[in-house]
Amino acid sequence: MAELENSARVRSAPTQADVLQLEALLVDLWRLGGTPGAPGLARASPEQARFRAEAGPRFWSSAVLRRCWEKPRGYAGDFLMMEALYRHTPTGETPFERWMDAWALELPGFQAVRNRRDLLSQMLREEHARGARRVMNVASGSAPELVAVAREISFDTVTLLDQDQGALDAALAHFNRVGALPATRHEALRLWCGSVLELLRNRSELPAGSQDFIYSIGLYDYLTERFARRLTEKLWNGLAPGGQLVLGNFNGHHPMHHFTESALDWYLVYRDPEDLLRLVDGLPGVERAQVRTEDTGCLHLLVARKAG
Repeated sequence: MAELENSARVRSAPTQADVLQLEALLVDLWRLGGTPGAPGLARASPEQARFRAEAGPRFWSSAVLRRCWEKPRGYAGDFLMMEALYRHTPTGETPFERWMDAWALELPGFQAVRNRRDLLSQMLREEHARGARRVMNVASGSAPELVAVAREISFDTVTLLDQDQGALDAALAHFNRVGALPATRHEALRLWCGSVLELLRNRSELPAGSQDFIYSIGLYDYLTERFARRLTEKLWNGLAPGGQLVLGNFNGHHPMHHFTESALDWYLVYRDPEDLLRLVDGLPGVERAQVRTEDTGCLHLLVARKAG
């Protein structure tokens, strides 16, 4: 990385040769730092501390990675970081900073986030065509997947739940920017600043059968099995007959997760398809449940339909 930083190559977009070399070095590091069955640098280990001290500052020269590392809003994947992923435009004051940001934005896990947004936008269109008119997004961020379709289709009610008021304010601004909320439609958008704990404790905030489409795509990566099952049951109860529930979760079978842990101090709860399907196992009225995997293979979407 020191050689790269001082080369003329950083004045151009990352070449495949440099990307592959950096990827190979990281994979070798994870392999050497762990055990045959558990590669990667152990949390809080001397090896991880050394990696952060020596290599970390160069990785953090990327604006998007630095935000993940510094967590200015208290957590890594805040809405401003996510919006930077969606803009997909490298930034930085020096050629090396811009090179590192360009490299970071192409990481498979970050491409998976963009794929996830596009899949959700398509599902919103499909559910609207089926007759869905009441939508709820749990841990919504600034709801880019909804904004992407707001000019094409109109829902009667949209409920956005997020713990960050700034994310909800940004969502409202985005809806207004695309002209999706004339004065007579503002009441259709409900911005609920709160945590999922509040949702679980309050029976009145999500009445039974009150939503046609409920989804949560960036939250379950942080939930224990017990909490995830409780929340899934709550969301399922809020779903109307014929409605659809979509839950997103990263899996731990791609090399980037070692990078997010060691370089960014960003730890997730990973789930495989069978783990996601288990979340709806035994719930009443499950007509169909399947898992879709976006193109990079980094994350899954549980898609469950309630019987009509």
